[in-house]
Amino acid sequence: MYRNSFLAPVLLTGALLGMLLSAKSEGAGSGWLAVNQAIVDQHLLPRYRRLAKSGRALSDQANRFCDGPDAQTLEQFRGAFNAAMDDWMGIQHMRFGPVAMYLRYNRYQIWPDKHGTAAKQLRRLLAREDRTLFAPERFPHTSVAIQGFTSLERLLYPARLELKAFGSGDQTGYRCELAEAIAGNIAHMSSGVVEDWQPGEVAFRDLVLGAERGNDYFESSEEVSSRLLNDLHTQLQAIVDNKLLRPLQGFNLRRAESWRSRRSLRNILLNLKAAKELYQVGFSGTVADRGLDEEIEAGFNKAIAGVEEIEVPLYEIKKESEAYKRLQQLLADSRLLKRLIATRLPKAVGLSLGFNSLDGD
Repeated sequence: MYRNSFLAPVLLTGALLGMLLSAKSEGAGSGWLAVNQAIVDQHLLPRYRRLAKSGRALSDQANRFCDGPDAQTLEQFRGAFNAAMDDWMGIQHMRFGPVAMYLRYNRYQIWPDKHGTAAKQLRRLLAREDRTLFAPERFPHTSVAIQGFTSLERLLYPARLELKAFGSGDQTGYRCELAEAIAGNIAHMSSGVVEDWQPGEVAFRDLVLGAERGNDYFESSEEVSSRLLNDLHTQLQAIVDNKLLRPLQGFNLRRAESWRSRRSLRNILLNLKAAKELYQVGFSGTVADRGLDEEIEAGFNKAIAGVEEIEVPLYEIKKESEAYKRLQQLLADSRLLKRLIATRLPKAVGLSLGFNSLDGD
């Protein structure tokens, strides 16, 4: 019910941004339609369905934990958190479509949080203990900073864990109720994204495939393909600038994504594997220059292997250690891959990157 209030402005914004992309080139339409359909049906929808499934499991496990918080149910809750986070990392690169409606993308995870907004909002919420906020019709309208994985990680991986803070016996603690609300919100958003891609109130898949003839949101299939390529490049830029360079500058590893749960490098690994799949499913076959295609494939493989070779969590890496040198090499390899996608791939396939959400950061 509350979803409708966000629909029109966000879809309109997406349409206007799309119009900034390059005009449709002659004869490209039908080819880009096939690319878009392959990406939606073979890459996006399966990944969103996995996130919806793990989101439901996360919500169920949150409820079980809060029924009797103990060490065993905490580890099960953390396991469900990491499984859902894995699936979010596997589709985090997609920044347009239903995930952009109702501010879902930021509600899933606000990061990087340069001004500590999530920490401030969470402290304020815990101090108030206002349980009326947890109503299903109200929680999605609370601060974006507390609705998703960022705040849930803070609750599950505090600097000093005290199980009694989550409740005991028949008394459910406020932290537990908040964790249940966040997990339920993640599950609700995830099922909503899947629903909105499919025939129904929004049917975004129909809008994407209908772009061949033009519609209210897309001028052409080529425009959609450009948006998808833009998301591929944006994710690689996020890996380089935010997930690697930001914590390495000044060697402040608390700037790394998911440092509390020690999964910063796992996030990058899943991002790279998902980006590689997006490239293979959608764009590899459109590259006439086989040498460039092989270079991009090799770039993905090298970056992925580079992450897998680092056995220490990013937060625990010591400066000038062997792991630190490998991290620096990963940064260099990721930069090279990003450059290939940004400069050579668009020209090779005849698409334009346009602007992305990280420009100006």
